[in-house]
Amino acid sequence: MTKNSLKITNSGHLKIIKRHNEFLFAQNVKFGQNKPNIKIKGLVMNEVQRHRRLLEYLENHTYISTNDYVEMLDISLSTARRDITKLAEEGRLTKMRNGAEAIRHDEQVSNAHTTSHFIPAEMDIDNYDAKVRIARAAADLCEENDSVIVSGSNTTFLMGEHLAGHNIQVITNFMPLAYQLIQANHPSLIILGGQYLPERHITISPDAESADEHSSRFVFFTGTGITKAGVYTSDILVYMAEKKLLEYGDRLIALMDSSKIGKHGGKLLACASQLDTLITDEAADKETLQSLVEAGVKIILV
Repeated sequence: MTKNSLKITNSGHLKIIKRHNEFLFAQNVKFGQNKPNIKIKGLVMNEVQRHRRLLEYLENHTYISTNDYVEMLDISLSTARRDITKLAEEGRLTKMRNGAEAIRHDEQVSNAHTTSHFIPAEMDIDNYDAKVRIARAAADLCEENDSVIVSGSNTTFLMGEHLAGHNIQVITNFMPLAYQLIQANHPSLIILGGQYLPERHITISPDAESADEHSSRFVFFTGTGITKAGVYTSDILVYMAEKKLLEYGDRLIALMDSSKIGKHGGKLLACASQLDTLITDEAADKETLQSLVEAGVKIILV
């Protein structure tokens, strides 16, 4: 696999530049860290991802032996034991002899508060592979000591595991992302206040002042479609929550997989003239991308 970035030649036409596979599996080199990662089925898994996989398995199977966990993720026995011990100390599973068991609560409490009902699972995310690549490319733009605003979506949620633990201030109104960063002991997190909308997992402030004091280098956001006019959203509540956020970033970075390129409808969340960069996958409609390039938008293909 390769990562493509879309650039403009002197003639103004699109030119796709191939990059090596290492970008997709970058091990936080930009951040100056060499944290151990684990490869599984072509992907790189960090501690947050391993813990999520283990807890998702326990929700469906109740018990897993340490050896089965080792085999499932192709990890060392010491890593498996360390994961189980840490999750047990956090009260998220019960450590058993040679394995781990799910913690069972009252069914009503479980349905309301378990991770599976709050954090999007891989199987529930459309175009998952493309969104993983887009999220990685977005996180790769960030540098140490940056302050970034991240809005709510499955793609921005996937950014969390790449931002976690780095010296980057994350400002968000998206509770699943905030939860993920809290679990990873992220050093700098600001959760914007307001009314919580449980069906969308975001906060919204009626006076639109929750982000007034938080200027950032980037705003990472998404929408339901993008054309040469700009980014659209069909959700009026999301529009209300995010429209103000876009005013507080030096550069607006739209994260949208190819299924949304060329589609419009609903409210225009951000004009093309406001956008700095669009990150999408290489299946995106090239005519729409060309029109955005002509409007001054940088394109990164992954």
